[in-house]
Amino acid sequence: MKRIYLLFVFLAFLILPAALATADEKGSRGKPVVVIDPGHGGADIGVMLTKDLHEKDLTLAIGKQVQEYLGSKGKIDVVMTREADRDASMEERVRSAVKSRADLFVCLHVNAGFAKDTSGFEVYFPGFKTPTKTSDDSGEIVKDMISTRSLNESVRFSQLLRRQMEIVFPRRDRGLRTSSVRILTRLAVPAVALEMGFATNERDKDDLTDAKRQREIAQAVGKSIEEYFGGGAP
Repeated sequence: MKRIYLLFVFLAFLILPAALATADEKGSRGKPVVVIDPGHGGADIGVMLTKDLHEKDLTLAIGKQVQEYLGSKGKIDVVMTREADRDASMEERVRSAVKSRADLFVCLHVNAGFAKDTSGFEVYFPGFKTPTKTSDDSGEIVKDMISTRSLNESVRFSQLLRRQMEIVFPRRDRGLRTSSVRILTRLAVPAVALEMGFATNERDKDDLTDAKRQREIAQAVGKSIEEYFGGGAP
């Protein structure tokens, strides 16, 4: 179910209207905009970490800390798809990005696996498109170029995020992974999903439920966003 959820998120973003701005257009609009999407919410609790803490609670808590971290710097506008424990549909999350003219979209999630020894963090981005036919339509060619550029930016941000997360969780990087959604020709903003750890692994669960670790994860996400927009350390 979690994989299906991620695929729907990415699919929604891949079919955003072409009017949606990309990261390089931020200069004409002032500060860049990042949308933080705390996974799940309301009746959709996600995976369970403890009897009192569900994925929806953790993603919201860390999302708010990312918002606070970037807000204190004043260089990047942060939009949250939800700021409370409530239901948020795929359509609503997409509207948040469209309305804010997002330059980057970051999903926060917690993983779960069948094997209790499976641990670590994963970073997902929409897979690259494989053209199925040749087109002489200049409009389609431009769309392909823009889409590829956005996907390249997703990979670039993913690498920055992995590097920051590796500082928090050394040798627990499970790699950069693509979703299986077919890449469409419509414009997409750079979009990445972070699976912060496995609720089914005791070490990961201990880390994810620790307040200090939560702050470190939020700062890792915040710093990678700063670097992406050119405001952090090289």
